Amino acid sequence: MFIPSLPLRRAAKFWIHVLVLITAFFCISNAIPVPASRGTGANEGDACVVKEGVIGKCALPRNCPDLTMQMQIHGLSRKDVVRCGFTPYDEIICCPLKTSTNVLGIFNTTDNFLKDNRNSNGVNNTRGDFGGQERKALKACRLLEEYLEPYTVPLVLGGVPVSPGEYPHMAAIGYASINAGGPPYEIRCGGTLIAKRFVLTAAHCVNRRDSVPVIVRLGVTDFNDADQMKNAVDVPIELVHIHKDYDSLQKYDDIAIIELKNEIEYSSLVFPACLHTEVADPPASAALNVTGWGTTNLKTRAKSDVLLTARVKISSVTDCNASYAREGLLPSRGILDSQMCTHDPNSISDACWGDSGGPLNLILDEKYRRVHVIGIVSAGSGCASVTPSLYTRVAAYLDFIEGIVWKDL
Repeated sequence: MFIPSLPLRRAAKFWIHVLVLITAFFCISNAIPVPASRGTGANEGDACVVKEGVIGKCALPRNCPDLTMQMQIHGLSRKDVVRCGFTPYDEIICCPLKTSTNVLGIFNTTDNFLKDNRNSNGVNNTRGDFGGQERKALKACRLLEEYLEPYTVPLVLGGVPVSPGEYPHMAAIGYASINAGGPPYEIRCGGTLIAKRFVLTAAHCVNRRDSVPVIVRLGVTDFNDADQMKNAVDVPIELVHIHKDYDSLQKYDDIAIIELKNEIEYSSLVFPACLHTEVADPPASAALNVTGWGTTNLKTRAKSDVLLTARVKISSVTDCNASYAREGLLPSRGILDSQMCTHDPNSISDACWGDSGGPLNLILDEKYRRVHVIGIVSAGSGCASVTPSLYTRVAAYLDFIEGIVWKDL
């Protein structure tokens, strides 16, 4: 039998100690939850930091009931909610502490906003046919959808009321009131916020010399709600861009862009919508909602003070042409591919007077309020009639929109 010398026995003992320490280190490190890089806590109840300026407490997700609201208030995305560690069965997160911060003005609206390349929501980086360059409307949409968070608040003729923040892109267009002693503005048209200084609407809402819009109102769904009106964002109008080919008699090219005097701050109540970039009609099963403060009573033509939404169905351009021809209402060149039509099979819900200029919303994900504006309310034969309602197809006017809204993007 070989017996090692004393120096060899000491060396062997040294390496045995090293192996024991290494084994102990790995065992301990696998047993103890690792705190998130921004948090300092590891166990439930420990203090932690969500991000600079936002403190929290380590908790199980089920013990963080106000998570969604606090994310909205602090302007957090999902990746901002860091991990503290783990229990044997559950993840422990850094739950943002409650705050009384006003929900207005929580999003970054600096020039860097649209230059940010983050994409934590996994929105596809779809590219248009521009020699490999991403279409400006798609880039703007990709960057906006980075900030979408879950929406938890589980007349348009025949519509239902809209909750605050459900359609944060919805804009009301105000005109100087002609009634002494009444409100300073009359809301006669709707629009869609698509960037921090631009609102999309119908040309027929802004082309009359005797009815000039003066403000755009954002962040409100109920004009009779005192609390909502305190936080209403009324922005003066700087300039109106009407499509050069707009035909007021035939309603062709019925699209315009309102340029606001001031940049607005994004919040959970005021946030732009993406533009739909596919020219083809959506499938028949697509969820389409029209929103507005328009007429709710055909006899009195009374308008709603509460934003309403109604679900409608797509009508093909072919069917729309046939319907307008039967009614003797077909325009000179017919219904064009730059237009689109919708109907309610039950003839109950529809856009109506006062909804003009508002959005036809393609609902892609109701939970995350992922909505693309596919059309602009333009014209129709009455409201909720057998003749489909007529819209300007947004995807047909991307060059016009991009040349004004994102010319420097």
